[in-house]
Amino acid sequence: MISNSTSSDGDRFAACWRYQECGDCIYSPHGCGWCAVSQSCVPAKNLLEPISNAAICPLWSERWELRTGALGCACSTTTLLSVVITVIATIVGLAVLCGLGLAVSRINPFLGTGQVTGTELEMKGDGTRHEKQWVRDTWPKWLYRQFARPDLNKHSEQEEITERSRLLG
Repeated sequence: MISNSTSSDGDRFAACWRYQECGDCIYSPHGCGWCAVSQSCVPAKNLLEPISNAAICPLWSERWELRTGALGCACSTTTLLSVVITVIATIVGLAVLCGLGLAVSRINPFLGTGQVTGTELEMKGDGTRHEKQWVRDTWPKWLYRQFARPDLNKHSEQEEITERSRLLG
């Protein structure tokens, strides 16, 4: 026996249309969806049905408020799509930030790719060599040193006796 799709669709529509509550509608054996604004039960295969069928709900403007049994009465197509888009945008944003951080760290040796320790060799005027180890500061120390107020009591060029000092001073 060959069934006519129009009559089976009409039977399914009639079976869905009799439900008057969201819970009864979306969990019915007929595969129905709930249109929240018009409070009507319509045949719907899945939550993304409004993408392929713009006239799924009685009111055209409410088609994105369709609810189905997959996520219950509290989740509409709009809610699902906004959550999916938000998650994807967050992942893309984090990937962009990681990429920027990696690019900056490769461009600026202070942030990670430069030499961290080393040996500094200083040649004195009398021909002697003075060798000392150095360690690059971490960025919090460097940042603190850039913005901290200098301690003038610790070291002042005016108190030192150097070539610039006054002779009678």
